[in-house]
Amino acid sequence: MAFSKDIKVRFSDTDPAGVMYFPRFLDVFHGVFEDWFDEDLAMPYRWVLEDTRIGFPAVSTDCEYSAPFRFGETMEVTLTLSRLGKRSFTCTYEARGKGEDEVRVSASIVTVVVNLDSFESHPMPAPLRKALELRVVRADEAGRKVAG
Repeated sequence: MAFSKDIKVRFSDTDPAGVMYFPRFLDVFHGVFEDWFDEDLAMPYRWVLEDTRIGFPAVSTDCEYSAPFRFGETMEVTLTLSRLGKRSFTCTYEARGKGEDEVRVSASIVTVVVNLDSFESHPMPAPLRKALELRVVRADEAGRKVAG
């Protein structure tokens, strides 16, 4: 099950060439990640960090940039949970122009679950694991995405 958000490209997101500066995508993707917790998982991100003291640092990122975004455009960013491990998970992101089929920017980000006080790897809390198990999408033999 995918989660999508519309994000407007702001002037501050662009570089002198007038296109969205490439590291800004990681910031946008993390914002969508936070909104996913708040709006889809029904576990407010702030609550998870501050009250449970569990955090989610990225340990691996892989991005592909196929076409630019420009100031004023609206991108539709889709987050898909593509892998669920015991102490980590992978989210894939696709950014398209609003109403377009073409993926302009895609990313895969591996996130590990850590105790924020010790910053050591931590088993995934049961309520989070249950919520994620319902949302994981795996590729079948033909490469199509199927619900986990």
